[in-house]
Amino acid sequence: MPRDKNHCICFNELVAGQKDMLWAIEPHTSAKHDILRKYLDAWLPILGKFNQKTVYIDGFSGPGEYRDGEPGSPIIALEAASCHQAKLAGELVFIFIEERPDRVAHLKSRIATMRLPAQFRVHVEQGTFAERLTHILDELDAQQGQIAPTFALIDPFGFAGIPYTLIKRLLAKPRCEVLINLMVEHINRFLTHPHDEVRAHITDAFGTDEALKVAFGPGNRAEALKNLYHEQLRKSARYVRYFEMCGGDNRVVYYLFFAGNSQLGHLRMKEAMWKVDPVGEFRFSDATDPNQTLLFNAPAPAARLAEELSARFRDAGEIPVSLIETHVEDDTGYLGKHMREALQQLEREGQLIVSRLKSDGTKRRGGSFPSDAFVTFREKYSLF
Repeated sequence: MPRDKNHCICFNELVAGQKDMLWAIEPHTSAKHDILRKYLDAWLPILGKFNQKTVYIDGFSGPGEYRDGEPGSPIIALEAASCHQAKLAGELVFIFIEERPDRVAHLKSRIATMRLPAQFRVHVEQGTFAERLTHILDELDAQQGQIAPTFALIDPFGFAGIPYTLIKRLLAKPRCEVLINLMVEHINRFLTHPHDEVRAHITDAFGTDEALKVAFGPGNRAEALKNLYHEQLRKSARYVRYFEMCGGDNRVVYYLFFAGNSQLGHLRMKEAMWKVDPVGEFRFSDATDPNQTLLFNAPAPAARLAEELSARFRDAGEIPVSLIETHVEDDTGYLGKHMREALQQLEREGQLIVSRLKSDGTKRRGGSFPSDAFVTFREKYSLF
């Protein structure tokens, strides 16, 4: 199987069973778009108000819409930026990359119907994601320049043409973040494919041949692939989060990974994920109502976090609330509101002792947990 310039997209479509120019949207795709829209609503004003230029890259843009007229990811991004209430004074550059000429033409015609602000610069480029992004980064390196703050959506049909080395290279640039669709269902099926070139796509995507060894390991292969990719991204990004997407049979189809080095960008992505799945499982399944996220008979988020915080800090002695805040914001999938609810629960149950005075000597308001207050975790009191 030759690896020519058309091979990646053709192989991806073979894997994913997608050949038509327009196709029907699936429920888990709608959930993915919901995360994207909510994140862009928060990301755009962060960067658009304080930078002369902001870049959005869609690496596998498609034709811009689905069979029944639903907007695709390029249109969602343009609409999110066009309709944003915040004043986005800087230049917004949109780069949409698509391999197939028919989809490129359709996307251009779809964009032509939109009224876009004057500071928008929209480029629809025919080619592969790997080719075009490599070209962009090569030019920047040759000029010893820095890329503008950038968000890249990497959403292939299969798993070819998304080399980890290229994603690592992008994340090495300041203020760059990615949202990646890792199609573990398809990767799992091809782990032992007889053609070396097919398996090479998997090795390229993970940046290691450890991915192929998952086929011979114990346990759930899809979960093992997810864990390996998470480990790889953590080598290039301080913050990594994922959202699990399941099909009609409730099996994992793909994982939607976020990776970046911005504390604020990470927080905004977590907020977007919580809006799509308020239970906090970060999971969407087509097996239930396609318009609803999958709900579980799991403890409330605050209760789960309370258990985690108690286990982590029980032997830490007296610590500032700011230390707990940093842990929750940077190292967990929870938000500040969950931390406050968890600490309130622990205090009610006698597992948390709160200093009556803050570091400046003033009293804290009952039930509140200001950053400069001090707390001590302890074992739950029991009569037995």
